[in-house]
Amino acid sequence: MNSKLIAIEGIDGSGKSTLVRYIENKLKKEGHQATRISTREIENESIFQSVIDNYSLDPHSPAYMFFFQLLHTYKADRARRAMEEGKIVVSDRWDLSFFVWHENFGFFSKKSDELRNGVSRLAFGDLKPHLGIYLDITVNKALDRRMFGRGDIIDDIETEKQSYATIVAAYRLLVKRYSWITINANDDFEQVRKTAWKLVQEVVK
Repeated sequence: MNSKLIAIEGIDGSGKSTLVRYIENKLKKEGHQATRISTREIENESIFQSVIDNYSLDPHSPAYMFFFQLLHTYKADRARRAMEEGKIVVSDRWDLSFFVWHENFGFFSKKSDELRNGVSRLAFGDLKPHLGIYLDITVNKALDRRMFGRGDIIDDIETEKQSYATIVAAYRLLVKRYSWITINANDDFEQVRKTAWKLVQEVVK
């Protein structure tokens, strides 16, 4: 059985979702059983947004954090089931994003590392990626991709830049701590996917 977990992390606009789709499709073309998972599935985005809106969940509140932990737990459960079936799982984000957010923003930023680690284990357990890739990109380039590539509307660009700078700094520390591999996502996507695919091949061979 060649089941593996491959996770891609990075700020919005770094190319995570595009790379995850590419890796999944490439694996399938190579004859592997592969599946893609995400915390927020596109087909369920309207349900997600409905819960946020109808319950007026503040991103800095405990309720918001526990809602996301429910989604994280569901994602981890899906990954385990797929791996039990012998599949290679390609995940859009894993536990690094949990720590990036909760060490710097919201309810948990004022709590202890021990508590954050405990809550993360409740969702992800001991399931760690066989390959973790972090897409490192400049804040300006990521925001340009969001605004001019995806058409996102950002009301306060300076606040968004400050938030992104904090997130990037946190990611870089965590990547070193947990020995993830960094790819320069400022490069054109052709180069990024070549580099990522070479790493994936080493893991699944």
